[in-house]
Amino acid sequence: MRPLEPALARYGIAVAAAIGAIALRDALTPIWGLKLPLITFFPAIMISAWLGGLGPGVATTLLCAISAAYLWLPPLKSFQAKDFGDIVGLFVFVGIGLLMSMMWDTLHRTRGRLVEKLRQIEDEKRTRRAAEEVQIRLAAIVESSEDAIIGKALDGTITSWNPAAERMFGYTADEVVGHPITVIIPPDRLDEEARILAALRRGEVVADFETIRWRKDGSVIHISLTASPIKNAAGEVTGVSKIARDISARKQAEEEKALLLRAMEVARAEAEAANRAKDQFLAVLGHELRNPLGAISNAVQLLRQGGLRPDLAAHACEVIARQVSHLARLTDDLFDVSRVIAGRVVLEREPIELLEMAERALNMLRAAGKIDRHTVTLEGQPVWIHGDAARIEQILTNLIGNALKYTPPSGSILVQISHNGTTALIRVEDTGAGIAPDMLPRVFDAFVQGAPPPDRAQAGLGIGLTLVKQLAELHGGRVEARSGGPGKGSVFTVRLPTIARPALGLGHAEEPPEKGPPSRAFRLRVLVVEDNDDSREMLRRLLEVSGHIVTEASDGPGGIEAALHSRPDIAFVDIGLPGFDGYEVARRLRAAPEVKGLRLIALTGYGLPGDHQRARDAGFDAYLTKPIDGNKVAEIFATVHRAP
Repeated sequence: MRPLEPALARYGIAVAAAIGAIALRDALTPIWGLKLPLITFFPAIMISAWLGGLGPGVATTLLCAISAAYLWLPPLKSFQAKDFGDIVGLFVFVGIGLLMSMMWDTLHRTRGRLVEKLRQIEDEKRTRRAAEEVQIRLAAIVESSEDAIIGKALDGTITSWNPAAERMFGYTADEVVGHPITVIIPPDRLDEEARILAALRRGEVVADFETIRWRKDGSVIHISLTASPIKNAAGEVTGVSKIARDISARKQAEEEKALLLRAMEVARAEAEAANRAKDQFLAVLGHELRNPLGAISNAVQLLRQGGLRPDLAAHACEVIARQVSHLARLTDDLFDVSRVIAGRVVLEREPIELLEMAERALNMLRAAGKIDRHTVTLEGQPVWIHGDAARIEQILTNLIGNALKYTPPSGSILVQISHNGTTALIRVEDTGAGIAPDMLPRVFDAFVQGAPPPDRAQAGLGIGLTLVKQLAELHGGRVEARSGGPGKGSVFTVRLPTIARPALGLGHAEEPPEKGPPSRAFRLRVLVVEDNDDSREMLRRLLEVSGHIVTEASDGPGGIEAALHSRPDIAFVDIGLPGFDGYEVARRLRAAPEVKGLRLIALTGYGLPGDHQRARDAGFDAYLTKPIDGNKVAEIFATVHRAP
């Protein structure tokens, strides 16, 4: 048993053992008298030394010796001189007590050393077992690791090569162990290996070093490398451990991310450019709308004054008609570019002679007074194509109009019609503002415009050249722009496939005779269903002036009731009506026998692709977009006159 640790406890036991031995000896005095005065003290010394060690054993010995000398060695209860024999016996007792205490102390120390040695042995066993377990786990980790773990000597010779390294680099352990690590290092990366080995010899760790290595098949692999020095017990670097992780997927993801970011930056730049173009377009659109609206407003105010001379009133009416026509053309252009870009335009092809078409376009612009301040020349020869006459005229008008817009007054414009083999050429050259190099690739984009023209009042919506490009491509051709730069003019060239000259008469169909307003002898009953009060009233008055009997309604249900009551010959029905729309009005009237033979004309301010077909499906005979063209209305009335 080990001695008790706290000193107070050990010496307390020593005192208690001494007191117990004294009490026992005192109890035996009636039996033994003064004989054997020290007999009960030996067990107390043994107990004190066993439990407390050397110090408590000595303390018990001394306490017992003093007690015996005082109580049982004559003269009793006195420390006066004793008998020599008693004194010798007392010293022998003390010596034996000291010897017993020393023996027990030595025994305790020896036992403690043995126990400590056994503990050390057990700790070493546990340490060895833990080390073996760690080695086993490390071996398992190395074997099962997804990362390549490679050992090599300080000269670069491979000493170990795990299965992941075999999978990653394609070499088996037998193929590379004992060979230089340079077998997997591209020649242009050998300096990396020298730097890494130098750092490892200094005891440094190289962590997360990204580089490139070769596979056995010659392909490249991106890896992240961590290299650590291997040291012996003396702290000397004896080898190197490398861990390589395949980061090819991450690198690819980073490259894809970088491409995506670049694409996003390009898209953002394009979006910002488109937004700027949109703002510019809205500003120009506002300008283009306010100019004709201002002219119309002024003309209306002039007419409201009354008492005007007939020529002034006629001129005001001409201004209103001209500006309404301009607004209608703006609206048509907007719808055209939307339909063309969406691929919803169907060409009505026929043989067309380009030189004649160019003359017609110039005559129209000249009649509108748009080329009075410029010198415009037409050159060329007859060239035939197979195309849509209205769309080819649109191409010519937009190209010439663009040249007029960006050419200052007194500038010149040359329009040339020619052919090169099987390709027809429309070439429009001007001496105007020119095009900056950075604008050339975008000049045909929607809503994109170059520097403001010399006469800002001539600015357009930035869609004319877009229509030219799209319409040329619809005809199987293409358009290109060239310019020497700002102030050096521009040249636009449209290339279209040619055809042989057709037989006489083709492409020159006789124009139908113009139809004026119907005679009052042909008075018709007309129904106008329109929710806009001003539009309804103006159309009613126009028809009444022409001699027709007009009934009106402002919603779908009212239109049905008015039609069944008045039995009209023709009905103009707005599509966007309250109650139910114009399509439903048409369907219900077509189902009513009371109005059999009624001519139904759809009116709309939208004119979206597909609306014409939907109107026909609902039962309409014709489809007109607002503002209404008087000539088309006259044609519709003419068909009613001819109806039996």
